[in-house]
Amino acid sequence: MFQNYLITALRNYSRHRLYSFINIAGLTVGLACAIFIILLVRDEVSYDKWIPNAKNVYRIEGTWPSPGGKSADLTAAPAPFPVADAMQAEIPEVRAAAHLEHYRMTVALSNRQFLDAVNVVSPNFFQIIQLPLVQGDPARVFSQPESVVISQSAARKYFGTASAMGKTLHVVGGCNLGPEDNGCIPHEGTLMVTGVMRDLPHNTQLTGDVFFPNTSAADPMTQSRKQAWLRASGFGYVALQPGANLSHVKAELVAMVDRDSDPKKVAGLDLKGSQYWMPTLESFRGDHLSAYESGGLTPAGSWTMVYGFAAIGVLILLVACFNFTNLATAQAMVRAKEISMRKVLGARRGQLAAQFLGESVLIALISLVLALSLTEVLLPAFDRVVGKPIALQYFGDWPLTLGLVALAGLTGVIAGAYPALILSGFRPVSALRTTGAAAQGSGLVRTALVVLQFAVSIGLGIAALVVFEQTAFARALNLSLDKDGVVVIAADGMTQSTRQSFVRALDADPALKGATLSGDTPFTDGPVGAPIQIPGQVGTMLMRVHLIGPNFLSVYRIRLLAGRTLSESRPLDIGTGPSDTAWNILINRAAAEQYFHSPDGALGKTFDIVYPANKLAPRQRLTIVGVTDDVRYSSDDGTGTGGLAKPVPTFYFDAPKNTNAVSVRVPANGVAGALSAIDRIWHGFAPSVAIDRHFLDQDFQNLFAVQEKQEKIFSIFVFIAIAIASMGLFGMAALSTERRTKEVGLRKTFGARTRDIILLLLWQFSIPVLIANVIAWPVAYFYLRHWLDGYAYRISLNPVYFISAGATALVIAWATVIVHAAHVARANPIHALRYE
Repeated sequence: MFQNYLITALRNYSRHRLYSFINIAGLTVGLACAIFIILLVRDEVSYDKWIPNAKNVYRIEGTWPSPGGKSADLTAAPAPFPVADAMQAEIPEVRAAAHLEHYRMTVALSNRQFLDAVNVVSPNFFQIIQLPLVQGDPARVFSQPESVVISQSAARKYFGTASAMGKTLHVVGGCNLGPEDNGCIPHEGTLMVTGVMRDLPHNTQLTGDVFFPNTSAADPMTQSRKQAWLRASGFGYVALQPGANLSHVKAELVAMVDRDSDPKKVAGLDLKGSQYWMPTLESFRGDHLSAYESGGLTPAGSWTMVYGFAAIGVLILLVACFNFTNLATAQAMVRAKEISMRKVLGARRGQLAAQFLGESVLIALISLVLALSLTEVLLPAFDRVVGKPIALQYFGDWPLTLGLVALAGLTGVIAGAYPALILSGFRPVSALRTTGAAAQGSGLVRTALVVLQFAVSIGLGIAALVVFEQTAFARALNLSLDKDGVVVIAADGMTQSTRQSFVRALDADPALKGATLSGDTPFTDGPVGAPIQIPGQVGTMLMRVHLIGPNFLSVYRIRLLAGRTLSESRPLDIGTGPSDTAWNILINRAAAEQYFHSPDGALGKTFDIVYPANKLAPRQRLTIVGVTDDVRYSSDDGTGTGGLAKPVPTFYFDAPKNTNAVSVRVPANGVAGALSAIDRIWHGFAPSVAIDRHFLDQDFQNLFAVQEKQEKIFSIFVFIAIAIASMGLFGMAALSTERRTKEVGLRKTFGARTRDIILLLLWQFSIPVLIANVIAWPVAYFYLRHWLDGYAYRISLNPVYFISAGATALVIAWATVIVHAAHVARANPIHALRYE
C-alpha cells in the first residue's frame, strides 16, 4: 500500500510540475527560514549554559535613579564592590561570593607590548564560575597574589608553541577613580602563569583572555571604590546553597543594602539605600537576556528579539503552508475524477485522507532536504549578518536534527490537513458528472488564506519601514557636537602630571587641531549623578556631572549659549582636589531651564554639591559661569533599545586629577599623519604602555549596532515572506485564469475588450490584498507603537508607512498575476469556447 501511495504521489508531482515546484520551493524557503531562526534563537538562549555547576550562581544587579528625574531609571549590570562579600557574610543562603572588574591593560614581555582585555577577579573566581582550564587547578591558580590565568589563544600569542605554565607577564594599568580619589598612580606587576583556560566561546557574557586576582599589586581598583556601597564597580557574583529560596535571598539583599549603606551620609540624600540603588539577583545563565544587561561586558540580547524572530519564523512557515493548502484545494477539480474512481473501486475516506496527507508530508520532507542544503550554502553569509559563528551539526546535535525532521513532518500535516479533508470528501456521482463541483465550497477558504498571507507580508513590510526610519531618524539627530575627526585615547596608564603634559604636547603639535582631557567621552555610560542642593529649593536632588578640561567645548565644537567657558588662567575654574570648597562650573540648557528659567538667568547663580563622606569638603559651592547647548551624547537610559537618551540637567567642571580620557581633533585631510603624531607623542610620555585609541564615531556606531543587525535580519525575512506569498499567488492565478478561460471567451464574444478582461482579473486578486491591509494595519500599529515607546527619540507612526507597504503589496500582486491575465485576455475567443 505504501508503495502504491508513493508511486501515485510521484506521478502527481510529475504531472503538475509548476504547482509541485511552487509547493516545494515555498516550503523549502519557509523551512530554511525556520532553521535559521531556530539556530539564532537557540544561540541566544544558550549563553553560559555550557559552564558547569552554574545553576545556583547569580549576578548582583540593580536599578539606579535617573539624575534629575527626567528620564527612565537606569537598570545596569555593574554593582557596588562590597555587596557580594557582605552577602556571603550576612546571608546564610549565600555559599560563596566573587567579583570581576574589566580593564584594557598593557601586557608586556621582553620588548613586546600588547593591549589586551584583562579581568581582575576574586581569588575564588574559577571555583564559582568554572571556566574550563586545560592546565592548572581551579582551587589553586590564584593561591599566590602575583599569578595569572590566560586563554589558549593568549598563550600562543605570548609564548608561541612553548608551554606557558610558569612563565611571567608584566601588566600595566591605570586607576579606577572616583570624585574623592586624589590623582592616579599607574598600577603594575609581574605575574606568573599558573593556569591556561580554553578560549571563551561567543555565547558567554564574559570576555577577555587574561585573568589575575584582585590581591595582586597590579589591581587598579582603589580602596575608596572597594569600600563604596553606593557606586557601581564591576560585577558581583554569588553562589547560593542548593535549595535556597531565591525570593527570600532577594529580600535579605534589599534589607542588607538598607542596613549597611547610607545615602544621607554619602550623598546628602534622605533616602534608604534601596531607594538610591535597588538591588536584585539575576541567574548567571540568564544574564544575556536580562533587563539589567546595560553596562555588561558583551552586547545584550533581549527576550523581545527572541520572541519577535520566533514569531516571524512561525509566520513565514505558515505562509508557506497556506501556499500548499491553497494550491492543493484549487487543484481539486483536476483530481476529482481520480478520487471518484478510487471511491467507486472501494477506497475509504480514511485511506484517501492518509494518501493526501502522506503526499504533503513527502513534499515537506523533500523540502527539508533542500532547505538544509540551502542553509549550508547560506550559513556563512548568515553568520556575517548576525555577527556570530552559528554552527549546524547534524550528528553532533541529534536533538536539533530530530526536531527539524519533526518540524517538517508537522508542517506537512498542517499544510495537507485541509486539502486531505476536502479531497477525500468528494462525492463520486457529483465529481464524475461535472468538473467544477470538486472545487465548490473551497473558494472562501482559499481567499482567506491569500488574505492571511498578504496580511503577514504587509505587517512585516510596515515593521521593516518603521525600523529603518527609526534608526535613520536617530542617526540624523542634531547632537550639538561634532563627532567626526575626533580620536579618543585612554590615558589611565599615566600619572596626573604626565597626562597634562601629554595633552599640552598634543595641543601644540601642528599636525593636530586641539586636545582636551575629560572624565568620560560621548556615547558612553560614563556620566554619573551627583547630589546637589539649590538655594531656595527644598531637598537634595541628583544632577548628572561631566568632568572636562578647559578645551573640551572647542575640541567637540559645543555651542556656548551664555557666559564663558572654563579657563586654566582662573584658579576657581580648575579643581585641585577634594579639599576645594568652591568651583566655577558650566551647566547645560536643560539644567538652566529647569532650575533657573533660562540660560541668561542661570549666570552667576550658585548651588552646592553635597558629599558628607568627604571630610575635607562635605559641601562645595558651585558658581555657574557659562551655559552650553544640550548635547545628546549619552547612550540609552536602560530601556535596552540602544540609541541616544534625552539630555538631562547636567553640570561640567574641571578636575584634572580625575580626568583620564584624552580627545584629539584631527584634520580631515591628514588623518594618517595625525595618527602617527599621536602615537609618537604617546610613546614619548608612556614608553612602557601600549596606546589605546579609537575614533569617536566608532562609539556612535556602536549605539546602533543592535538595531542595524536586527534591520538586516528583518529585511531578509520580510523579502522572503513577500516572495513566498507571491509564489502562491502566481500559482493561484495560473489555476484561476485556466478555469475561467471559457468565461473570458464568452465575455470577449459579447464585446469585452482585452483591457476590460485584464482589469477584471486584476480586481479579483486585488480584493484579498485590500482586505489584508485592513487586517495588517491595526495589528502593526499596536505593536510598533509599543516598540517605539522604548526610544527616547522616536518617529511618529506616519500613515505613509502603512499606505506604502499596502500599495507595494498590491503592485506585487498585480505584477504576479498580470502575465496570466494578459495571456487569457488576449486569447482568441474561438479557442476559449472550445475549452472543455
